[in-house]
Amino acid sequence: MYGQYYKAITVEAGTPVAEKFPAGTRYLYPQFTDGTVNMRTGAVSNSRLNFNLLLGEMEFISNADTLAIARKKDLSIVTVAQDTFIYRNSYLKLIHSGTVKVLVKDWFKLTDIVKKGAMGAPNRNSAIDSYTSIPTGKQLLALIPAEDLVFRRTLEFYILKSDGDLIEFKKKNILDIYPEKENDIQKFLKANKIDFEEQADILKLADFLAIL
Repeated sequence: MYGQYYKAITVEAGTPVAEKFPAGTRYLYPQFTDGTVNMRTGAVSNSRLNFNLLLGEMEFISNADTLAIARKKDLSIVTVAQDTFIYRNSYLKLIHSGTVKVLVKDWFKLTDIVKKGAMGAPNRNSAIDSYTSIPTGKQLLALIPAEDLVFRRTLEFYILKSDGDLIEFKKKNILDIYPEKENDIQKFLKANKIDFEEQADILKLADFLAIL
């Protein structure tokens, strides 16, 4: 399942967020899995890890408590099972390695806030940016909202350049990175009808770029 196929999850007013996001929904993996946390200092620790898609946190179990990794800006890489993550203001998972490195940001995004208007009619004019009472961390799971909150699992794709910069995986950006190969890329895009919201298409294009 990829971006446009994920169904919206609505947390109705008066309903705890946790009810709509049980563990099987909010975590990337079915269970906490052996992984490794590598710091820029060279320190390495092994833990059982899982990625919380709702909170955007890499979590681990310590003495029966579920905790989030601290000092995220000091992280080098995090590995969980066969997956590799980096942290750049949010966690991104490597999905294509080699000469063309592609990463995905995978999380539940708050896409709509629905207030009740006259006679209980929904009012979708609420500005998400101005909604300041959404807590973060575990407090979000305990939240009982006064309005309906609409979340949708969202995928955003990025290229990791050799200089360490992250560039969103969009047609314009790809052409900017490979200006001398623009004709070849345009022909490939036309022949393959690449959808830049589909992970399978992103990987297909990445494979093509790797052999240019």
